[in-house]
Formats: sequence, C-alpha cells, structure tokens
Amino acid sequence: MSPEAIRAQVERILASEAFTHSERLSRFLRFTVEQAIQGKGETIKEYPVGVEVFDRGESYDPRTDPIVRVEAGRLRSKLREYYDTRGRDDPIRIGFQKGSYIPSFAPGGEPRSEPGRSRLWVLAQRNWKNRALLGALLLAAIASYWAASLTQQNRRFQRELEAARPPALQKELSAVWGRFLSSDVETFVVFGSPVFFAGQEGSDLFLRVSSLNEPANLLSDPNLLALQKRLGPLSGPRYDYAMMGDAIALQRLTVFLSRAGHRITATPAHAAAWESIKDGNIIFLGAPRMIPSLKSLPVERDFDWDADQNVLNRRPQPGEQPRYATLSHRDQMTYAIIASFPGLRPNREILLLTAHSAPGVLAAVDYVTRPDNVRAMVEKLGLPDSGRQHYEMLLRVFVDKGSPVKSEYVTHHITSRSQPQ
Repeated sequence: MSPEAIRAQVERILASEAFTHSERLSRFLRFTVEQAIQGKGETIKEYPVGVEVFDRGESYDPRTDPIVRVEAGRLRSKLREYYDTRGRDDPIRIGFQKGSYIPSFAPGGEPRSEPGRSRLWVLAQRNWKNRALLGALLLAAIASYWAASLTQQNRRFQRELEAARPPALQKELSAVWGRFLSSDVETFVVFGSPVFFAGQEGSDLFLRVSSLNEPANLLSDPNLLALQKRLGPLSGPRYDYAMMGDAIALQRLTVFLSRAGHRITATPAHAAAWESIKDGNIIFLGAPRMIPSLKSLPVERDFDWDADQNVLNRRPQPGEQPRYATLSHRDQMTYAIIASFPGLRPNREILLLTAHSAPGVLAAVDYVTRPDNVRAMVEKLGLPDSGRQHYEMLLRVFVDKGSPVKSEYVTHHITSRSQPQ
C-alpha cells in the first residue's frame, strides 16, 4: 500500500460523520498514521501523543492523566463503526490493536457496483417494517440482558455481605463507617430526585430539562418559560422517577446497613427538609446537581463539582491537579467523591457518595461497602479504628456498557474541622 493510498483513506475516514465533529480524534488518527508512514512507529507512545495531539505540557504525566488511553478506546470504537457502515467497501482498513497506538493497515473489501447499491437501497426501503420489528426485538434483548446482568451483580453483592456476619463486618468496617454502625441513631439516605414536567391533560408529553434542578424559582426559570412557549403549558414540577444508578446504589446500601443491624430512611432530595434529617446520620447519594440541599450543607469541601461536572480541588497538595476534567465520553471514564464530615448534631456523621453519572455512584457505594476495598481505603488514608477522622477521597472510575469495571484511587485530603453549627 502506497503512502498516498493510505493518506487518501485517512481523508475518507475523516470526512465521515463520525469524525467531522471530533477534532481531537481526527488529529489523533492523522498524527499516528503519518508517523507510521514515515517509519517512526516506535515513537508513537502515550507521552508524545499526549503532548503533540492533546496539547499537554511538559508536566504531563500519563499515570495521572489517562486522556490518551481513553481517546484511543474511542478511536478504535469510531473506526469499527465507520467500517461497519460507510467504510465497509473501502480499499484499505486502518485499525489499532488494544494497548497500542501504532496503526495497522490491511486490504479492505471490494467496492459494490452502483446497480448493486441501488438494489440494496430499494430492498431496505421495502423492508422498513421488518427493520422496525428487528429494532424492537433488539431493544427487548438489550433490556433482558441488562436486567439479568444487574440481577447477577446484586446476587453476587449479597453473597459477599452474607459471608461477612454483622460482628465481623462491624469490626472490619468501623474505620470508615464509625458512628453509622455503632449508634442507634437513625440514618437518612438523601438520594437525587430529577425534576420532570408534564404536558396538558391527555397529552403523552413528559419531559425533563437537565439544567432545571433548583426548587427555588423553578417555574420562572427562563429555560422552562422558553419550553412552554414552544410546547404549550407544562404542569409540575413532578418527581416521579429516580435515576437507575441511584436506585441500585440505594438498594445495596440498604442491604449493607440492614445486615449490620442498622435502620435507614431513604428520602428523595426534593422531600429532604433539614428539620426532618438534622438529628440523624446523613448519607448524600447521587449526582450533586439533583441534590440542591448539598449547596447549603454547612461544611467546607476541598473537592467539589463545577457546572460542567468536573472536580474542583480547592486546596491542591503537591502533585495534585487543581481540576480533574471529566471528558465528554462519560461512558468510559468518570470520577466519584467519597467524603466524611461531622454531622449536624454532636456524635453524628455525614457521608457523601457523589458522582455525576450512575457508574460513578455505584462505584462509590461498592468502594465503601466491600471489605477488600475498605481495607485498601483505610491503608491509603491511615484511618483509625474509631472512625473519628474525617476525609475527602477522589476516585477515577472506568466504565464499560454503563457499569463500573475498575475504580482507581486518585488522591485524598484528611480534614480536621469543627462541628457544623
């Protein structure tokens, strides 16, 4: 294959819809292919790609910034998508082996004749009903797969908890759970409650706007007013649903604390008045944007979420970043924050298990309820057995098909602050 033919194939790929709106992936592909054509394949490594393609500075450290690895996964996925559709007849196939940034080149398929393409198009149009039926069956199969997968995960989780009887469980986890397990005080779990609006009576319209979460002045929000101008009057707000990730995480917390002999009350964020929860231990669970009361929580937080759901580090320590960016493809990598603070009353505790996505929330719950994870957490943070030390910890969570597959410790801060007033 000549360099000119390979370059022409790159241009065909970059002209496709999958790449025209992704400048970074286009630069990634063009850079690696050009280096390979010029015989510099041995130089295509994570650090130079991060510097040349993603504009990282000299301080760039691939161990703490996974952008090249994550974008390489996206590039492989986009190339598969391209060759499964528009590029199935292209003369050259460009690909990347997992774990490598050096492109491979192979002969592609034979082009179809134009009459052949026309016949395929006509058949496709005639069979739209079959395609719709196939799509419905596919969706049903996916739903069944996810239901079976979640059932299997929960059964495995419950078996692990069953193996850890309450006395042993309480002793091993007391460094993290402290007063949650040793006190008779009720624990309130405040979970995110997304806001929905409904159309006029008899209408099937039922919608949510992700930017509308604050209960104050909700009905006068400009975004809602603009929607009503386009769609007509909307009723609400309504809180009919919880996020799937929050629901599964809440179920796991319930099983965990119940087996330890502790009682909890689960409360959706819109119904969690301070007057009703301030006397107990409190766990905030879910996406902060769906828990408005977190903004008025009287504690100082080192790690917090900005408007774009990135993590802000208000007191960076040596080797830490002031901001941990969550890239646009949240289905592959996300962050989660686990934080402990003094409660709103003496001898009470507050625990934050927050993330902007369902996999992050599930990863945070798994991290603080599985004995092996807790042991690693106690060792990293140096927590005493009494559970009286407060902390904030940042996790990086790798995701596949909507499920957390790996959680990495990023950093933590130990906090010694006074009791909230």
